[in-house]
Amino acid sequence: MAREEKSSVERLKGRLYARDKEKKPTQDRTPLSITTSETPVSWAPQEPEERPQPPHPPLVLPKRVRISFATKFLLGSLLFFVMATAAAAYMFFGGGNIVSSRNIDLEIIAPSLIDGGKETQLQFIISNRNRTSLRLADLVIDYPEGTRDPKDTTRALSHERISIGAIESGEQQKQTASAVFFGAEGSQQKIRVTLEYTVSGSNAIFVKDSEVSFLVGSSPVSLSVEAPSEAIAGELFSIVIVVQSNAPTPVEHVAVEGQYPFGFTFISSEPKADVGGLLWRLGTMAPGSKKTIRISGTVDASAGDERVLRFLVGADPDETNTRIRVPFLTQPVTLSVKKPFIAGSISVDGKTSKNISVPAGKTLQGTVVWQNNLPEAVSDIELVLSFDGAPLDPTSISAQSGFYQSKDRSIIWTKAQDPSLAQVAPGGGGTLFFSFATLPPGSGGTLYTNPTVNLDLKIKGTRQSEGEVPQAVASAASTQVTLASDISLEANAFHFSGPFTNGGPMPPRAESQTGYTIQWVVKNSSNAVANASVSAILPPYVTFTAAIPGSGITYDEASRTVRWSLGDVAAGVGYSGAARTGSFQVILTPSTSQIGESPALTGSALLTGQDRFAQIPVEARAEAPTTELSGDPGYNSSMAEVVNK
Repeated sequence: MAREEKSSVERLKGRLYARDKEKKPTQDRTPLSITTSETPVSWAPQEPEERPQPPHPPLVLPKRVRISFATKFLLGSLLFFVMATAAAAYMFFGGGNIVSSRNIDLEIIAPSLIDGGKETQLQFIISNRNRTSLRLADLVIDYPEGTRDPKDTTRALSHERISIGAIESGEQQKQTASAVFFGAEGSQQKIRVTLEYTVSGSNAIFVKDSEVSFLVGSSPVSLSVEAPSEAIAGELFSIVIVVQSNAPTPVEHVAVEGQYPFGFTFISSEPKADVGGLLWRLGTMAPGSKKTIRISGTVDASAGDERVLRFLVGADPDETNTRIRVPFLTQPVTLSVKKPFIAGSISVDGKTSKNISVPAGKTLQGTVVWQNNLPEAVSDIELVLSFDGAPLDPTSISAQSGFYQSKDRSIIWTKAQDPSLAQVAPGGGGTLFFSFATLPPGSGGTLYTNPTVNLDLKIKGTRQSEGEVPQAVASAASTQVTLASDISLEANAFHFSGPFTNGGPMPPRAESQTGYTIQWVVKNSSNAVANASVSAILPPYVTFTAAIPGSGITYDEASRTVRWSLGDVAAGVGYSGAARTGSFQVILTPSTSQIGESPALTGSALLTGQDRFAQIPVEARAEAPTTELSGDPGYNSSMAEVVNK
């Protein structure tokens, strides 16, 4: 076995413990020596040392607050602003400033009593006592309501602006204006004047105001209105208007205008109104003359409501006007509406209103509902319902429990027909039934334009109050039934006649094309119909080809809809005049699945429009025309059905 080499550790151990080798110190050492120390054996006395006194603590002063420059600037600016404002206020309001409004005098010179309807001159005196001039000065005049321009009394004059320009220091300006004032005699009115101006070096507008009051003297005409302060809802009441001339000379073109609130119904007047119960032309009135107008009407409102009627008197030479252009004065009348002692209402065709629209030529069902609103019983109640109107069929009127009096076309309900009317407790009431019909349009060769039927209800009874004499009570109600126009539509098909030349086999052959003309016919009876149009949808096997140019017929390919826009259709079309017609051409390509059938050439047609008189929408429908051309010359029944190709 080979001898193993010694490791480094073993070699190191060998060197450390070897006896035959001299040890060599690795470091030189310092030799030791004896040193003598001289130290005293006792302590010698020593003089005490003076210890220094600790110094006094320094005096600490508070830190000084430093103010920034921005804060100093802000405080200085604020102080300057306050001082400047105070100085400006002192100078302006104290009279020392050149722009003080107190240094401006604005005087209005006007009569204290001004006669209505006469031109009045006004004078304005402006004095500038400031130390500088006023620039861009304007005088703005605000007149009272009803003031008119003297150059054209038909034009209202509410404001007027007069441009003055500059007013120098110490200068006095005089301006004039004229106006025509109207108002009730003895009424106080006010004129307000404002002077607007600027000063040099400023864009601000300053003002100086002044006003003056005056009394209206005699008006050219006076107006007095006598009317009840209370009105029973639905009951007739009267208003008396008296117009008197106050002018020393004749007053021409005098007119009275009525302005009515919602719910008021004008019934009649004496003399008759020139414009639908709204305007009365009295002509020329001599000095001191009087004219009287009596008006009858009803008001429909809830109990406790108030309604204000206004009457104007003035002059208007233009007889085509429906309102007074130059009113002298206005007189309002306030009515307080009370609940009727016996309330009654009329319903027709399920509708309750002052105006009810229904189709013409139809039998209508109606009801009368009544109630005792008194805290006492009412006896011997009698109800009378009257009918009036040219299109009414008098032979059709009937009542379930009442008596129809054909002589005056009225139905009467009394305790003889209905025992419940003999005595009615407070809050009691009932419902009565009736029916009537209107004549078909054109019946008897007569066509009525804008037809209506009026229904008037009158109720009366005796009030039974304990310890008092029986008192008669009554009330009334009315309803106008407006008949809508009877508009009709026909749809016809042709092959051998009409405005288009139609080709193709007859009878129609499967998978072959055959042309047809479609004709729509529109008739309208009594009222004008607005925005009328007819439309129909084509089936998938029919193709739109053409329409007469300018006929208003169009085709929308996306929806496959043919539309005819007629616009307005006059009353009597198709009755007293020719019917409206519209035609277009289509191509039929039937399928083998339609062999033996008479296919429809269009869908059903719909006519729509708005009745101008009845104010309701109207419509009519027509069945879809087919290949059965019964009204076409040259057609026979064997040509209707599709045959095999």
